[in-house]
Amino acid sequence: MEPSILTVVVTGLVLVFSILVLLYFIISMQGRIFKSIENKKQASKTKAKVSPVKTSPAPAAVAPAPVVEAGIPGEVVAAISAAVTAMADGPVAVRSITRAGGRKNGWGLAAVYSYTQPF
Repeated sequence: MEPSILTVVVTGLVLVFSILVLLYFIISMQGRIFKSIENKKQASKTKAKVSPVKTSPAPAAVAPAPVVEAGIPGEVVAAISAAVTAMADGPVAVRSITRAGGRKNGWGLAAVYSYTQPF
């Protein structure tokens, strides 16, 4: 005796959706576990970074203003200085900023390369 079509369809739907709900809960629990582990790591890093308070801070050395080529706006100088400072491991000072001479823009170079490369 074979089961009816309605029984097979209902059983299949119930099984599929119950597995989907189970997978949702498993993935949610994994997310919570990993988030709590990450929070513990962040808490231990912040505890390790706490240093004793200095009573007399050393005076900061004033870096001289960079020598800038004419025609470069101040915003560009600030952006370049910020990028160099962000990428450096220690204290740095930008001494001069000049334009790179004799170069085409990136799009022009890409066009030259694409049209001259061998097949």
